[in-house]
Amino acid sequence: MGLMRKSFFIISFLLLAGAQAWATHIRAGEITAVRISQTSLKFRFTIVIYSDTDSGVQVADGGMLDFGQGRTIGSLKGGNRQKFIEAAVFFEEKFIGNKTAMTIFQFEHTFDGPGVYVVSYTEQNRNDEILNINGGSSKQVPFHIETVLRIDPGLDVNATPQLTVPPIDRGCIGFRFVHNPGAYDPDGDSLAYRMVPLLQDRGVEVNGYVPLNDPSISTMRENGGSPAKFEIDPITGTFTWDAPMIAGEYNAAFIVEEWRFSEITGKHELLGYVTRDMQILIEDCDNERPELEIPADTCIEAGTLLEAVIRGTDPDNNKVLVEAFGGVFDFNPNAAQFTPEPAFKTQPVDQLFRWQTDFSHVRERPYEIQFKVSDKPTDPDAPSLTEYATWYVTVVAPAPTGLKSAIADARSIQLTWDNYLGRNLSPVMKIYRRVDTFDFDPENCNLGIPDGSGYELIDQVPINQTSYVDTNNVRPGVNYCYRIVAEFPLPKGGTSYASFETCTLIPIDVPVITNVSVKETNATNGEMFVKWTSPLEIDQALFPPPFRYELVRYEGYTGTAGRTLVTSTTDTSYTDTELDTRDIPYHYQVRFYDSGDNLIDSSAVASSVWLSALGLVKAVELKWEASVPWTNKVQAYPYHYIMRNRTDAAANDENNFVLIDSVKVTDHGFIYFDDGSFNNTPLLDDREYCYIVTTQGSYGNDLIPTPLINDSQKLCVQPNDSVAPETPEIDIPDGAEQVNGLIILDSPNCAALENLGCAFVNFSNTLSWTADDVDGDIASYNIYFSPTGAEGTFKLVGNSRDATFTHTGLSSFKGCYKISSIDRSNNESSLSAAVCFDNCPNYELPNTFTPNGDGLNDTFRAFDRPNGKCPRFVKAIEFKVFNRWGGKEIYSYSTKSSIEPNYFIDWDGRDSNGKELPEGTYYYQAIVTFDVFNPRKETMEFKNWVKIVR
Repeated sequence: MGLMRKSFFIISFLLLAGAQAWATHIRAGEITAVRISQTSLKFRFTIVIYSDTDSGVQVADGGMLDFGQGRTIGSLKGGNRQKFIEAAVFFEEKFIGNKTAMTIFQFEHTFDGPGVYVVSYTEQNRNDEILNINGGSSKQVPFHIETVLRIDPGLDVNATPQLTVPPIDRGCIGFRFVHNPGAYDPDGDSLAYRMVPLLQDRGVEVNGYVPLNDPSISTMRENGGSPAKFEIDPITGTFTWDAPMIAGEYNAAFIVEEWRFSEITGKHELLGYVTRDMQILIEDCDNERPELEIPADTCIEAGTLLEAVIRGTDPDNNKVLVEAFGGVFDFNPNAAQFTPEPAFKTQPVDQLFRWQTDFSHVRERPYEIQFKVSDKPTDPDAPSLTEYATWYVTVVAPAPTGLKSAIADARSIQLTWDNYLGRNLSPVMKIYRRVDTFDFDPENCNLGIPDGSGYELIDQVPINQTSYVDTNNVRPGVNYCYRIVAEFPLPKGGTSYASFETCTLIPIDVPVITNVSVKETNATNGEMFVKWTSPLEIDQALFPPPFRYELVRYEGYTGTAGRTLVTSTTDTSYTDTELDTRDIPYHYQVRFYDSGDNLIDSSAVASSVWLSALGLVKAVELKWEASVPWTNKVQAYPYHYIMRNRTDAAANDENNFVLIDSVKVTDHGFIYFDDGSFNNTPLLDDREYCYIVTTQGSYGNDLIPTPLINDSQKLCVQPNDSVAPETPEIDIPDGAEQVNGLIILDSPNCAALENLGCAFVNFSNTLSWTADDVDGDIASYNIYFSPTGAEGTFKLVGNSRDATFTHTGLSSFKGCYKISSIDRSNNESSLSAAVCFDNCPNYELPNTFTPNGDGLNDTFRAFDRPNGKCPRFVKAIEFKVFNRWGGKEIYSYSTKSSIEPNYFIDWDGRDSNGKELPEGTYYYQAIVTFDVFNPRKETMEFKNWVKIVR
């Protein structure tokens, strides 16, 4: 076996029994775990302990293993070694030099169910003379390590990180000490590292522990600076102590955390961690550190052979040893190899790393391959110096092949592709689309679909599906281009290279809008220029010209708000006037008629370019967007242009707009930062600067001229504006009540409940408001919500550019809102007065039921049919049944005492002892409490007769 792996010579217990027992005290150790059953929560725990052979105490004699679920092995009183050996499924012990022995125990444990479990090992004594514990009096200090496992069905079951580099290391006085644990995660989870104090028991830090950068330990660095450095890289795991000052033994501890993305919570969740308690032996040296040469980080396609030469050198011309560590050496089959067998050799030393990758190696995170070089001084008693380097290698799945596209019909495109080679690993196939072609090379580390390409995810399908029909708003005249990507499931994840691009052009059999451009920005006299093509490829025998066009305008980017028929014309352009182009974007649609005045079809909708800005300190940030059927990210015309006034030295010229810069949107997106760099004149905080952005777009169709040029509205913003805008006022309709200081509105959506099922819980509230935009710079509005209306409970739930907002996904209508205005410098107004929506409660009970077991009307149940009579917004039920005279209570039910409350009641006609009641008439009382603001609607009492018919 290679030195890059943990390889152990197994010594049987019978041989050990006859040999001299190891005389030990604890130096270092850790606990790791792997799951060994797919049908139960059975894990195998490996405890590795490094001990001092000069002492007279055996490992595990005074140790205790706690599985965190009530099961323990041993005790701290001693005499446990035989118990540990008998309980272990694997035991091994050997001398590794430098007065150190390594002991390995493996135990199996099955957990009862999900939970967070702390598995720990504690032993009474560390080795003596650890200089940063009690000034060197460390013999009586217990040694404690622990591993935390989180078993969560929503995150799947996993193994802990595995550590491949031993926790005993050597360093030199005055030289930077580095160590890397060579950690990897078998499941591909993300690893993170952090330093922690040494422990002597669960939750108990070692008394007298001093960190290695404490002035009493070290005050120097290798370069002569100060103070000393003692840290671990949270990403690579490289632990650095720069630099030791005094020869001796020191201990430090860190944990290796594992994180996994949860589809349920939408964030990375901590699965657990492994604690490493390590020992560092510092000696006096006259030596220089060896050096490593490793390749640049890389990506490699699964199935490819990866080969690289790793070189170790030494400035003192000492012999060097080059080793490799990492999870890639533990794969079966196709483990990585490091040849020849590592050994101290005359420098330079070249080692060959060789890894035949396959599909099972695909994962999102790169593999971390740690290389270590150690020198061998000519003095045999002198310690060596070491250096670590990490090589990151990402194994990428090959691109899907055979992607083709063709017109299925006038409004859909058929895609087909080959069976994917890695389908046995259950990826999904993601389908991306854009308008017009976009060329890039899916190779090296350019995985999936690159940012800025303009491709959008339109769907994903099971991996065994090899065809797809795109009906997602496919429009005439557009050249639609597709690529597909295989996406692998968590926890390993991984994204394939993108397929080759395929494109299909839809014939132009309707008008195609090419321009929606702002000609004049004004609050009342604004102008928009709209232009379109005729239906160039329509069958004129079926639809004879001349054509008549109707231009329809809408407010905003999408939707039907403000629908207006602007003109009817035979021309293909129009200037729309008397508009508020300062505050409102618009989108347009063209309907067309043939010579017989028959409505044939309509174009896609296209909006104007809407520019927004954020005023910063002596700078302005611009963003723009448009909802259009063409693309504004065109490789042949990648630049959008920025126009601005006040470009003169004094920044006084308001009227003349000058091209100040351009943005390559295929690289940087629709954003621009203006700090005056274009003419080396900083922006002034007391001026208002105005901007216009010109975009370039394309349909990717040779019949439509390219580029399509459109201008945004003129937008003015003042840098470093600190004046907040005016506070909005929420619209309050007639009929509002004031209850306990809150303005309460009945939800206008209550009437719609009659058409919704009783289990419906996806409610929404819509509110509108007005704001006096004194400075004309209100950019948007923040919406705050509180379920109770109490001060201090309002939380931000949305932002809207329009003076209206619909809050969706609510469990009821009940809740209160406040609104604030946000200006273009991100100043926020004070919050408006609260306005609250109330629930509309409902509850109705029958007067007869037939508990005869026929499945019809068998229980006394609140009406749930028709839907309009559903119980709504019920908080509690108190229900009692009396004999016909109303004197004796014979049955009662309360939701307050029920774990799973039934607001329908569903009384089965039995008394409180479970005895069937005879036919007849009974008296009942029901008190229903509702979840409402209005106290007049909070409680409803029912007193009535009910008849049992059997």
